[in-house]
Amino acid sequence: MIWKELIETPVRNDPKSADLWLRRPTRGIHSTRKCIRCTHDKRSYLFRGQDRRRPRRNCESHDSQGGRTRRRLADALYRHFADKDALLSALVEDGLAAWEKVVRSLKSQDPMEWLDELSEAFMQFALKQPHRFDAAFFLPAPDARQYPGDFAAGRSPVIAMVMVRIDQARADGRVGDKPALEFVLSLSALAQGMVSMLRANRFSDEKEFKNLFRTVLRHCIESFSGVPSRRTP
Repeated sequence: MIWKELIETPVRNDPKSADLWLRRPTRGIHSTRKCIRCTHDKRSYLFRGQDRRRPRRNCESHDSQGGRTRRRLADALYRHFADKDALLSALVEDGLAAWEKVVRSLKSQDPMEWLDELSEAFMQFALKQPHRFDAAFFLPAPDARQYPGDFAAGRSPVIAMVMVRIDQARADGRVGDKPALEFVLSLSALAQGMVSMLRANRFSDEKEFKNLFRTVLRHCIESFSGVPSRRTP
Protein backbone atom coordinates (compact mmCIF):
# COMPACT_ATOMS: atom_id res chain seq x y z
CA MET A 1 0.00 0.00 0.00
CA ILE A 2 1.95 2.99 -1.31
CA TRP A 3 -0.05 5.57 0.65
CA LYS A 4 0.79 3.80 3.90
CA GLU A 5 4.47 3.66 3.00
CA LEU A 6 4.43 7.40 2.26
CA ILE A 7 2.94 8.13 5.67
CA GLU A 8 4.90 5.69 7.81
CA THR A 9 8.37 5.54 6.17
CA PRO A 10 10.71 7.77 8.20
CA VAL A 11 12.97 10.19 6.38
CA ARG A 12 16.51 10.32 7.72
CA ASN A 13 18.17 13.72 7.49
CA ASP A 14 21.75 12.46 7.66
CA PRO A 15 23.37 13.85 4.46
CA LYS A 16 25.83 10.94 4.50
CA SER A 17 23.07 8.36 4.34
CA ALA A 18 23.37 6.24 1.19
CA ASP A 19 19.62 5.88 0.80
CA LEU A 20 18.68 9.49 1.53
CA TRP A 21 17.92 10.17 -2.15
CA LEU A 22 15.46 7.28 -2.42
CA ARG A 23 13.80 7.87 0.96
CA ARG A 24 13.16 11.59 0.78
CA PRO A 25 10.09 13.10 -0.93
CA THR A 26 10.79 13.52 -4.63
CA ARG A 27 7.73 15.20 -6.10
CA GLY A 28 8.84 17.10 -9.16
CA ILE A 29 11.66 14.70 -9.94
CA HIS A 30 10.76 12.94 -13.13
CA SER A 31 12.03 11.29 -16.28
CA THR A 32 10.45 11.03 -19.71
CA ARG A 33 9.72 7.60 -21.17
CA LYS A 34 7.43 6.06 -23.77
CA CYS A 35 4.25 4.46 -22.50
CA ILE A 36 4.26 0.69 -23.10
CA ARG A 37 0.62 0.84 -24.24
CA CYS A 38 0.79 3.78 -26.65
CA THR A 39 3.30 6.20 -28.18
CA HIS A 40 2.68 9.00 -25.67
CA ASP A 41 5.53 10.55 -23.74
CA LYS A 42 4.81 10.68 -20.04
CA ARG A 43 6.47 11.91 -16.92
CA SER A 44 7.08 9.25 -14.31
CA TYR A 45 7.14 10.86 -10.89
CA LEU A 46 9.20 9.13 -8.23
CA PHE A 47 7.73 8.63 -4.79
CA ARG A 48 9.62 8.01 -1.58
CA GLY A 49 10.72 4.39 -1.34
CA GLN A 50 10.67 3.83 -5.11
CA ASP A 51 13.76 3.04 -7.14
CA ARG A 52 14.34 5.95 -9.53
CA ARG A 53 15.58 3.44 -12.14
CA ARG A 54 12.10 1.86 -12.35
CA PRO A 55 9.58 4.59 -13.27
CA ARG A 56 5.94 3.84 -13.91
CA ARG A 57 5.44 2.20 -17.27
CA ASN A 58 2.07 3.63 -18.33
CA CYS A 59 1.21 7.15 -19.31
CA GLU A 60 -1.21 9.10 -17.15
CA SER A 61 -4.21 8.41 -19.40
CA HIS A 62 -3.69 4.65 -19.26
CA ASP A 63 -2.99 4.68 -15.53
CA SER A 64 -6.28 6.46 -14.91
CA GLN A 65 -8.17 4.10 -17.24
CA GLY A 66 -6.75 1.11 -15.38
CA GLY A 67 -7.83 2.59 -12.07
CA ARG A 68 -11.37 3.14 -13.30
CA THR A 69 -11.51 -0.40 -14.68
CA ARG A 70 -10.40 -1.87 -11.35
CA ARG A 71 -12.96 0.19 -9.48
CA ARG A 72 -15.76 -0.93 -11.85
CA LEU A 73 -14.72 -4.55 -11.41
CA ALA A 74 -14.68 -4.22 -7.63
CA ASP A 75 -18.11 -2.56 -7.65
CA ALA A 76 -19.51 -5.33 -9.86
CA LEU A 77 -18.10 -8.06 -7.61
CA TYR A 78 -19.52 -6.57 -4.44
CA ARG A 79 -22.95 -6.18 -6.00
CA HIS A 80 -23.04 -10.00 -6.12
CA PHE A 81 -21.17 -10.81 -2.90
CA ALA A 82 -21.71 -9.36 0.53
CA ASP A 83 -18.01 -9.11 1.37
CA LYS A 84 -14.58 -10.57 0.68
CA ASP A 85 -15.32 -13.74 2.65
CA ALA A 86 -18.40 -14.43 0.53
CA LEU A 87 -16.36 -13.94 -2.64
CA LEU A 88 -13.64 -16.33 -1.44
CA SER A 89 -16.22 -18.94 -0.48
CA ALA A 90 -17.82 -18.73 -3.93
CA LEU A 91 -14.43 -19.21 -5.62
CA VAL A 92 -13.64 -22.22 -3.43
CA GLU A 93 -17.01 -23.81 -4.13
CA ASP A 94 -16.56 -23.31 -7.87
CA GLY A 95 -13.15 -24.97 -7.76
CA LEU A 96 -14.40 -27.87 -5.65
CA ALA A 97 -17.38 -28.39 -7.98
CA ALA A 98 -15.01 -28.61 -10.96
CA TRP A 99 -12.84 -31.13 -9.08
CA GLU A 100 -15.88 -33.21 -8.09
CA LYS A 101 -16.94 -33.37 -11.73
CA VAL A 102 -13.50 -34.72 -12.65
CA VAL A 103 -13.61 -37.38 -9.92
CA ARG A 104 -17.10 -38.55 -10.87
CA SER A 105 -15.84 -39.17 -14.41
CA LEU A 106 -13.31 -41.82 -13.26
CA LYS A 107 -14.30 -45.19 -14.72
CA SER A 108 -12.25 -47.90 -13.00
CA GLN A 109 -14.24 -50.45 -10.98
CA ASP A 110 -11.21 -51.80 -9.12
CA PRO A 111 -10.76 -49.69 -5.95
CA MET A 112 -6.95 -49.63 -6.04
CA GLU A 113 -6.86 -48.78 -9.74
CA TRP A 114 -9.44 -46.08 -9.03
CA LEU A 115 -7.08 -44.55 -6.45
CA ASP A 116 -4.32 -44.54 -9.06
CA GLU A 117 -6.67 -42.81 -11.50
CA LEU A 118 -7.58 -40.31 -8.80
CA SER A 119 -3.91 -39.38 -8.29
CA GLU A 120 -3.45 -38.90 -12.02
CA ALA A 121 -6.63 -36.84 -12.27
CA PHE A 122 -5.50 -34.62 -9.39
CA MET A 123 -2.21 -33.89 -11.14
CA GLN A 124 -3.92 -33.14 -14.46
CA PHE A 125 -6.46 -30.90 -12.75
CA ALA A 126 -3.61 -28.87 -11.24
CA LEU A 127 -1.92 -28.54 -14.64
CA LYS A 128 -4.90 -27.99 -16.91
CA GLN A 129 -7.18 -25.94 -14.65
CA PRO A 130 -4.69 -24.15 -12.39
CA HIS A 131 -6.97 -21.29 -11.37
CA ARG A 132 -9.80 -23.59 -10.30
CA PHE A 133 -7.33 -25.92 -8.61
CA ASP A 134 -5.78 -23.09 -6.60
CA ALA A 135 -9.22 -21.81 -5.66
CA ALA A 136 -10.32 -25.24 -4.48
CA PHE A 137 -7.21 -26.15 -2.49
CA PHE A 138 -5.20 -23.03 -1.67
CA LEU A 139 -7.63 -20.16 -1.01
CA PRO A 140 -8.15 -19.49 2.74
CA ALA A 141 -11.95 -19.36 2.69
CA PRO A 142 -13.49 -18.88 6.17
CA ASP A 143 -15.98 -21.72 5.75
CA ALA A 144 -13.65 -24.19 3.98
CA ARG A 145 -14.12 -27.83 4.93
CA GLN A 146 -11.82 -28.89 7.72
CA TYR A 147 -10.15 -32.08 8.88
CA PRO A 148 -11.25 -34.22 10.55
CA GLY A 149 -14.83 -33.30 11.41
CA ASP A 150 -16.23 -32.21 8.05
CA PHE A 151 -14.67 -35.13 6.20
CA ALA A 152 -15.66 -37.76 8.76
CA ALA A 153 -19.21 -36.40 8.54
CA GLY A 154 -19.26 -36.84 4.75
CA ARG A 155 -19.51 -33.13 3.89
CA SER A 156 -16.98 -33.55 1.07
CA PRO A 157 -18.40 -35.62 -1.82
CA VAL A 158 -14.94 -36.39 -3.20
CA ILE A 159 -13.51 -37.55 0.12
CA ALA A 160 -16.62 -39.67 0.64
CA MET A 161 -16.00 -41.39 -2.71
CA VAL A 162 -12.36 -42.01 -1.79
CA MET A 163 -13.30 -43.53 1.57
CA VAL A 164 -15.81 -45.87 -0.12
CA ARG A 165 -13.03 -47.21 -2.38
CA ILE A 166 -10.70 -47.64 0.59
CA ASP A 167 -13.38 -49.60 2.46
CA GLN A 168 -13.92 -51.77 -0.63
CA ALA A 169 -10.18 -52.48 -0.86
CA ARG A 170 -10.07 -53.31 2.85
CA ALA A 171 -12.97 -55.75 2.45
CA ASP A 172 -10.94 -57.49 -0.27
CA GLY A 173 -7.91 -57.70 2.01
CA ARG A 174 -5.88 -55.27 -0.09
CA VAL A 175 -5.59 -52.48 2.49
CA GLY A 176 -4.51 -52.68 6.11
CA ASP A 177 -6.57 -51.75 9.14
CA LYS A 178 -5.45 -48.12 9.36
CA PRO A 179 -8.34 -45.63 9.41
CA ALA A 180 -9.59 -44.60 5.97
CA LEU A 181 -9.48 -40.94 6.98
CA GLU A 182 -5.78 -41.27 7.81
CA PHE A 183 -5.21 -42.78 4.35
CA VAL A 184 -7.09 -39.90 2.73
CA LEU A 185 -5.22 -37.24 4.69
CA SER A 186 -1.85 -38.74 3.71
CA LEU A 187 -2.79 -38.76 0.02
CA SER A 188 -4.23 -35.25 0.13
CA ALA A 189 -1.30 -33.72 1.99
CA LEU A 190 1.25 -35.36 -0.28
CA ALA A 191 -0.54 -34.46 -3.52
CA GLN A 192 -1.16 -30.84 -2.52
CA GLY A 193 2.39 -30.53 -1.27
CA MET A 194 3.77 -31.67 -4.60
CA VAL A 195 1.62 -29.13 -6.45
CA SER A 196 2.67 -26.35 -4.08
CA MET A 197 6.30 -27.22 -4.85
CA LEU A 198 5.48 -26.97 -8.56
CA ARG A 199 3.90 -23.55 -8.04
CA ALA A 200 7.07 -22.48 -6.23
CA ASN A 201 9.21 -23.58 -9.20
CA ARG A 202 10.93 -26.41 -7.32
CA PHE A 203 11.06 -28.80 -10.29
CA SER A 204 13.33 -28.52 -13.31
CA ASP A 205 10.40 -28.88 -15.72
CA GLU A 206 6.85 -30.19 -15.97
CA LYS A 207 7.95 -33.62 -17.17
CA GLU A 208 10.09 -34.08 -14.08
CA PHE A 209 7.20 -32.98 -11.88
CA LYS A 210 4.86 -35.51 -13.47
CA ASN A 211 7.30 -38.38 -13.03
CA LEU A 212 8.01 -37.54 -9.40
CA PHE A 213 4.35 -36.92 -8.59
CA ARG A 214 3.34 -40.34 -9.92
CA THR A 215 6.19 -42.08 -8.12
CA VAL A 216 5.58 -40.42 -4.75
CA LEU A 217 1.81 -40.96 -4.82
CA ARG A 218 2.25 -44.58 -5.89
CA HIS A 219 4.60 -45.18 -2.95
CA CYS A 220 2.06 -43.63 -0.59
CA ILE A 221 -0.73 -45.93 -1.80
CA GLU A 222 1.55 -48.96 -1.57
CA SER A 223 2.50 -48.05 2.00
CA PHE A 224 -1.13 -48.44 3.04
CA SER A 225 -1.90 -51.47 0.90
CA GLY A 226 1.20 -53.59 1.10
CA VAL A 227 0.53 -54.51 -2.53
CA PRO A 228 2.46 -52.78 -5.37
CA SER A 229 0.35 -50.40 -7.41
CA ARG A 230 -0.27 -51.38 -11.01
CA ARG A 231 0.55 -47.92 -12.39
CA THR A 232 4.07 -47.51 -13.76
CA PRO A 233 6.05 -44.26 -13.61
